[in-house]
Amino acid sequence: MLFTEYLNLLCMEMIHYYKGDARRIQHFIKVHSFARLIGESEHLDEKTMQALETAAYVHDIGIKTAEEKYGNCNGKLQEQEGPPEAEKMLTRLGFSKDLIKRVCYLVGHHHTYTNIEGLDYQILVEADFLVNLYEDQLSKETAASVCQKIFRTKTGKSICKTMFNCE
Repeated sequence: MLFTEYLNLLCMEMIHYYKGDARRIQHFIKVHSFARLIGESEHLDEKTMQALETAAYVHDIGIKTAEEKYGNCNGKLQEQEGPPEAEKMLTRLGFSKDLIKRVCYLVGHHHTYTNIEGLDYQILVEADFLVNLYEDQLSKETAASVCQKIFRTKTGKSICKTMFNCE
């Protein structure tokens, strides 16, 4: 099976996972789209691109479990609860163990903005910020600050500056 077929299966599985929650479905679709665009524009190698795209779909998978267990889904709880859920789903869908390990790491750190290791991690953070800045209707000043402090890729910076009209 081609990797794109695995990604399509995963996307459909995540849509089913968030059945009835259009906002969360829209969120991960948008994060994946930005992650793919940035990753391709930054010329990621195939293995890194696969980890990035897979993680983009499942990055917030811990939200449901966190809400059920704690009545809260803050970033730290998402990082805590997400990796076991991602591992179960990705294993069931037949993703490789090495890929699952990296994706679980990314899911478990996507709200941690210090010591970012790897372009897949950096781009996942940037893609999530692009979507969150818009969805949370944050100010142009906030977008400019995030772009300056967090964004590292040329493509991510360009999209952020253009989208939010900030320098």
